[in-house]
Amino acid sequence: MPGHEWMMMGLQATWVVFMFAYGACLGSLTNVLVYRLPRGLGVVTPPSRCPACETKLTWRENIPILGWLMLRGKCRFCRSRISAEYPLVELTVALLFAAAFLIYYVMPEPAWAMGVDWSLMRPEWARSDVFDGWPRQTWSILVVHVMLLGGLVGMTLVDAKTFTIPLVLPWACGLIGIVFHTGGALLTEHSWFKKLAVTAPSAVWAIPTPGWPGTGVSWWWIGAVFGGVVGLVLSNVFLHYKWLRRSFEDYPEWERNALKAQGIDPDAPLPEGVDEGVPVGEHVGPGVRLVLVFVGTWLACLIVLGAIGAFAGEAIGVASWSGLALGFLGGPLVAGLACRVLVPERVVEPKPDEAPKEPTSPEMWVRYPHARREMMKEMLFLTPCVGLAWLCGELAERMFAGQSAPLWLLVLAGTLMGALIGGGVVWGIRIVGSAAFGKEAMGLGDVHLMAGVGACLGWVDAALAVPLAAVVALYFVVVSMVANRPAGRALPFGPYLAVATVLVMAGKPLVERGLSVVLQANVNLP
Repeated sequence: MPGHEWMMMGLQATWVVFMFAYGACLGSLTNVLVYRLPRGLGVVTPPSRCPACETKLTWRENIPILGWLMLRGKCRFCRSRISAEYPLVELTVALLFAAAFLIYYVMPEPAWAMGVDWSLMRPEWARSDVFDGWPRQTWSILVVHVMLLGGLVGMTLVDAKTFTIPLVLPWACGLIGIVFHTGGALLTEHSWFKKLAVTAPSAVWAIPTPGWPGTGVSWWWIGAVFGGVVGLVLSNVFLHYKWLRRSFEDYPEWERNALKAQGIDPDAPLPEGVDEGVPVGEHVGPGVRLVLVFVGTWLACLIVLGAIGAFAGEAIGVASWSGLALGFLGGPLVAGLACRVLVPERVVEPKPDEAPKEPTSPEMWVRYPHARREMMKEMLFLTPCVGLAWLCGELAERMFAGQSAPLWLLVLAGTLMGALIGGGVVWGIRIVGSAAFGKEAMGLGDVHLMAGVGACLGWVDAALAVPLAAVVALYFVVVSMVANRPAGRALPFGPYLAVATVLVMAGKPLVERGLSVVLQANVNLP
């Protein structure tokens, strides 16, 4: 093998190790955020401590993945058990980071395995750096993608446990998307960097933008995007000075009265082991053992059925990728049966003299009877955004029509457009659904989540992820019933939005092919 190929392999291996280690560190930070944000604790202070004995941890205990293994899952000081969730989260984020780098820059074309060409998962923008084998030109876009993946893991965990999404997480993802996309475009335009080798028609960046440099710039959309952002800022100013009323602001008082009507004292001290600020409820997220059994069984189905399809597909008259598809779609049902047998649900019977049980926060939330009224407040909140978007769009079109626009301005407008459309689609569903059913259809945390996704991936990916999330949620309900763990009345929708976003990121070619068949046209999405 020539020397330069050995050098290339060494460089790529170094990058993969770096991405894995960096992902593990971000996974450790994710654990901190998941534990502290719902409890209102600071991220930096106080220093990390054992939850049982509250002894300050040293750097040895804080080493991602290895620290838990060296301690054998127990605190060094009090020997209390440390949940295996911590190293699993760190490992998950580390693998996501390493996998993103391998798919984007290392995987050969084609890369056939189990009847599937996995190189189709590579985004079009990443092909600019495939020859180099590392993100020489596209490093800023890679940062956005991997940080979004880490953020989605954190939001999924918090929402699954508490039915809430700390807004700082989607805000951070959105800010990273805006800064790094725009900064990368600025460097590309004013340095030795070459234009990204995108292949979608009229695309100039990794996300959809309102036009392209030179000609064809949609100044209406540029003006509308900035006008919409200004409108949101004004609406928040109006909220601050109480010129607009916040939606659901009377919910705490309504909940207190509703609990008293049921004979429950809302001022009673919290049960032992329950933290202030963390919603009390039966749904505390799946156990580690359940997750391991489910994921392990699913992976086994993928490997076995994928191998059968790849090697025996032609012999039995089916496509070579059919086995992998069957494992991906049917594997969760098999995994649900495995969980039903291997991890039986534990039912705790209440004692005869036990005090009335307080309903969970989600249960109370869906009982709130004034959701339709509150949607009127949110429509008033959005009025300045919609009005200024239309007004600024018309002004921009009249003032700048026919003029060119710098790349950084197009990309900045693209990120803001993604945030507005991504969040706006979910907000529209929230308003229409709440008005139709009289119950809050989706949370505002979901709105912020998809706004962050839109800022990172663009409005097309965000818009595709929303309907896909509904399919994922429906499938999860079926799997939960198979696993004998029926879902409650209220479901956290954030995890399904996160899963759908990852599916869109990984399966964009499949989405394009599906849309091409439905629309009877060649669809090539940016």
